[in-house]
Amino acid sequence: MVKQLKNNSGFTLIEVLIALAIFAVFITSYITAQGLNITDSMEMRTEITLREYGIEKMNEILAYPPELKDSITLKPETGKFESNDNISYSVEWKNFTVPDFEKISGSETPDDGDDSNNAIQKQIFGVVKKNLEKLLWQVSVTVKDDTTDETFTISTWLSNDKYKVQINGL
Repeated sequence: MVKQLKNNSGFTLIEVLIALAIFAVFITSYITAQGLNITDSMEMRTEITLREYGIEKMNEILAYPPELKDSITLKPETGKFESNDNISYSVEWKNFTVPDFEKISGSETPDDGDDSNNAIQKQIFGVVKKNLEKLLWQVSVTVKDDTTDETFTISTWLSNDKYKVQINGL
């Protein structure tokens, strides 16, 4: 008697279902990762565009600075870029502010004694404070994509070249 061997070389239904489930999990995670990658790329493109427009506006300000006077701090300058109507900018100016001598020295209450060294330091500090507050200005440019409401801000310090440092009373 010759026994015939059965040919069991195919997959069973359960093996096929398990393989399909593994493939479905893999393809779902792959497509999700690709979608997130595309979203991140679009956000990065917007961020880079805003950064370029911010630097462009800042370079324009540095090349042609306005007259630095107290009136420019009242209201931010706003506008849109000619090359892209969807992107707007806002330029804010701030005076440099130095804290009071007492706050820096740590003695908020005035000394009862007449310390001449302290008086000289306070007088020198007053002159330096007055000059620094007229000499240094901060400019901040905020660029906004009006379609997505994303913003980018860049700031720097400027010196007032027209201001003449005054050292009186020392």
